[in-house]
Amino acid sequence: TDVFFFPGPTPMDVQRQLMWVVGVMVLPPLFSLGYHQCRWNYNDERDVLAVDAGFDQHDIPYDVIWLDIEHTRDKRYFTWDRHKFPDPEKMQDRLASKGRRLVCITDPHIKRDPQWPFFTEASRKHLFLKNADGSEFEGWCWPGQSSWLDFHDPKVREWYGGRFAYDLWEGSTPRLHAWIDMNEPSVFNHFETTLPRDVRHLNGHPHVDQHNLYGFYQSMATYQGLLDRKRRVIPGGGSATTAATTKVDAALERPFVLTRSFFAGSQRYAAAWTGDN
Repeated sequence: TDVFFFPGPTPMDVQRQLMWVVGVMVLPPLFSLGYHQCRWNYNDERDVLAVDAGFDQHDIPYDVIWLDIEHTRDKRYFTWDRHKFPDPEKMQDRLASKGRRLVCITDPHIKRDPQWPFFTEASRKHLFLKNADGSEFEGWCWPGQSSWLDFHDPKVREWYGGRFAYDLWEGSTPRLHAWIDMNEPSVFNHFETTLPRDVRHLNGHPHVDQHNLYGFYQSMATYQGLLDRKRRVIPGGGSATTAATTKVDAALERPFVLTRSFFAGSQRYAAAWTGDN
């Protein structure tokens, strides 16, 4: 066990010395300092546009609107339910025309769906956490039967970060940012409502020794993925699919990530909140 002693002598000195060890907070994008509008039951595009219009009608400024799991296709993250959101790129362009952004949720549990390429590729590449016998760990979360990515493995973080590319994150544009939830991680059908202690990470290490790092590594992968996608931004800030022009200079816009699970150093990659209140 490593022990760090911060001699101070003043409280401000102690804070500064701590930052030397764990790192400083990432500089947030300017829009993220404004008002964010979020609740669970925004169910479709009409809800989003109605809320957006309502803020304008009542002269209430806001900068970001958020979407929870309802926007996905049967709880498959990085997808859209096209019956509810027929044109997510156009919706984001409409928000961006007023200087507003969208944040969507991407949880770490992956629906075990043999018809979904995201799941089948992750399984084929052995990216999921394992049981002690080497089989894939399965548990229950919002999509039903799910498996969890092993973010402790650098190759998993690289693969997951790549999912934020515009051609892989369905319906995404440079104005779409990430909310990572349930990443303690939450497992509904385990008595501790998290991963069993004997679940195995990279090189067979048990989860009990590394639990607090799970959300940290997902934050790292998400932030890096959003950074890397900037290399493919179309000049002018338009979406990768429509090439629409907006006032947003996406090539210069810093990523925004919000995480529920937090560890020392997480501030280098994401902001944190304390769960649903």
